[in-house]
Amino acid sequence: MLAVGLAGVIGVGGLTACSTPSPGADTPEAAVTTFYRALGAKDTGAACALVAYNGIPLSGDDITLCRSGFDAIVTDIATPEELAALGSTSATGSTVTGDTATVRADQLTGVPAAYREDVSLVRVAGRWYILSPL
Repeated sequence: MLAVGLAGVIGVGGLTACSTPSPGADTPEAAVTTFYRALGAKDTGAACALVAYNGIPLSGDDITLCRSGFDAIVTDIATPEELAALGSTSATGSTVTGDTATVRADQLTGVPAAYREDVSLVRVAGRWYILSPL
């Protein structure tokens, strides 16, 4: 539940215009892998660059809110062992339907069992992002 749980702390308000495009990823698997590995490295900026809300990549103040929420989790909640495990995460498959995709929990390795669940993604301008539930 780390992806959804962490994305849930974003507290996204109104989305702002993007002055620098978010990177996203080439594939759903790459987006999920990069997201979890960034969290494992406590690189919340990189993790937030892979999050979208309502089909729009986060930008501006929403990135700041995202980072704040993720910073609290990787600093105060996640254990060193969980962070180390996230650093070796990989995703091995996805189900793509148009511009949406799902990486199933059983397609993830390295994600601690307590946090492992299906991850929904959205494709925006050819790049893949973790879909925030908020």
